[in-house]
Amino acid sequence: MKILRQLAALPPRSAACIGAFDGFHLGHQALLRRAATLEPELAVVTFDPHPAQVLAPERAPPLLQSTRQRERVCAELGVDTLVLLPFDHALARMSPESFVQHVLIEGLRAAAIVVGPDFRFGAGRRGGVAELRALLQRARSGVRLEIAEEIACPEDSASEGKLSSTGIRAAVRQGDMAAILPMLGRWFALAGVVVRGAQRGRTLGFPTANLRCDDVIRPRAGVYAGALTVVDERSALRGRRWPAVANLGTNPTFQGDAPPTLEVHALDASLDDAALYDLDVEFAFVERLRDEQRFPGPEALRVQIERDVASARERLTPEVLARASARPLRERQERSA
Repeated sequence: MKILRQLAALPPRSAACIGAFDGFHLGHQALLRRAATLEPELAVVTFDPHPAQVLAPERAPPLLQSTRQRERVCAELGVDTLVLLPFDHALARMSPESFVQHVLIEGLRAAAIVVGPDFRFGAGRRGGVAELRALLQRARSGVRLEIAEEIACPEDSASEGKLSSTGIRAAVRQGDMAAILPMLGRWFALAGVVVRGAQRGRTLGFPTANLRCDDVIRPRAGVYAGALTVVDERSALRGRRWPAVANLGTNPTFQGDAPPTLEVHALDASLDDAALYDLDVEFAFVERLRDEQRFPGPEALRVQIERDVASARERLTPEVLARASARPLRERQERSA
């Protein structure tokens, strides 16, 4: 997948999906599937940073993904080109007419554009899908415009109405991972770098990878079953994935009111935990096993961790672990066959 970090022309015969795409949930993926039927090259055009972080940082919601997570998900989905448009006040002040002419027509030069029904653009968000269609036609650009249908929340997501990043954030805050899967199409994950911790887990027989996580939304504190994946492009371990148990919280048995941390124990990893130091990894949250709690001492904690590991083993089947990655777009697979 090619990544462009500034405005540039897309490859010929590209269909471009445009939006903020926080989380790349199934509603966003529906746009990509539609675009994949229009042209041979599939492109995603989004903004970095998220527009809300520039225009109203005090009200901006926490993001579901960091930029590098968005890049990985796009690659897993089968996107050919990802454009990360730098979003600043100059771009925000562009009129709808200027945005269409200079960014879409002269800049990207896509053969087709796909947006959602609530797509807004231009200064003050004055432009909508009707204005976009009219401006493209007035310019005689020859660009084909498709408006994807709104996607409702799946019945098994425990949410109602339109599928949205807002609903997913609410489920993340509750630690309701089962509700997130049918909305994201994969498990919610935190990415980060493995740093050296207090190494208490090693003394208990359960060495942990301590993650310094990207600045995105965090699930509710507790103990989770999930999947630990090495995503570091520099490492020979890249792509390795293990079932895992993680504690997200303050580790009250030892630390009390310390800042929250994410400590992950990989099951059957067969490697020294030091082998993961300084590597980029990702932990996908599959199920919240219990609340974080204070134990009278290390031995009581060790016994509980054994129970947590046993519970995780029952839940983390190969099929469950595979959902830590986004599924490639079916249409793209067929078109590439």
